[in-house]
Amino acid sequence: MKQLPVIFACSHHRDGNSDHAAALFLKGIRSAGGDAEMIYLGDMDFRHCTGCLKCRTAESHRCIFAAKDRAQELYEKIIHAPFTFFSSPIYFYHLPSRLKTFIDRGQWAFEAAMGKSGLFNTIPRRSAYACFVAGRPQGEKLFEGSELSLKFFLRFFKADLHPAINFRGIDEPGDLSSAPEKCDIILKAGKTAWKEIHNEFL
Repeated sequence: MKQLPVIFACSHHRDGNSDHAAALFLKGIRSAGGDAEMIYLGDMDFRHCTGCLKCRTAESHRCIFAAKDRAQELYEKIIHAPFTFFSSPIYFYHLPSRLKTFIDRGQWAFEAAMGKSGLFNTIPRRSAYACFVAGRPQGEKLFEGSELSLKFFLRFFKADLHPAINFRGIDEPGDLSSAPEKCDIILKAGKTAWKEIHNEFL
C-alpha cells in the first residue's frame, strides 16, 4: 500500500468522546487486518487564511503560509491516503476552530482545481468518512453546516465524503464509551472502510 489511511482527531483537547471515536475507527481498521495514521489536530496550530488569493497565481498554488506550519503536510496526506476519517465534536452547530482554520487554508486546492492546473489529474477519487459528536440532544440542523463544510473541502482533494455518523447527547467524558451500540457503529465503519479499499491499493 502506498500510504496508510489517515484519521484526523479534531478535538481541541485529548481523550474526549471524539478522540474515542477516532480510536474506535482505527480499531475497526485493525480488526480487518489494516492500519492507519492518527493525527491529533488539537496538538497543532495553523495560520489562518487571510484571503490574499496569492495561491491563485503562485507556483503549484502554494499558500504563502505553507512553510509556517504543518497544514501543507497534512493536505499532502489527504491527497495520497487511500481514505480519510475525521472525528470531531460540534461547537455551536459547527466544527471546532482548528479544523475550520485548516479547511479555510485549503483555498489553495480550490484554486488549483478551478484553475485546471493539473495538480490533481493523476489522483484517483477516494472515499472519506466522518463522525460528529454533539453534546446537544436536539437541533434539527445540528450537524448540517459541519458536514457541508467538510464535504466541499474534501471534494477539491478528490475525496468524496460518505454520510457522516452523527451522535447527539454525547457530552460528558465517557458518554460514548458507555454506549456500546454507538461504539459498534464506528468499529464496523472502520472495518468496512478498510475492506473496501484493501484489494484496490495493494
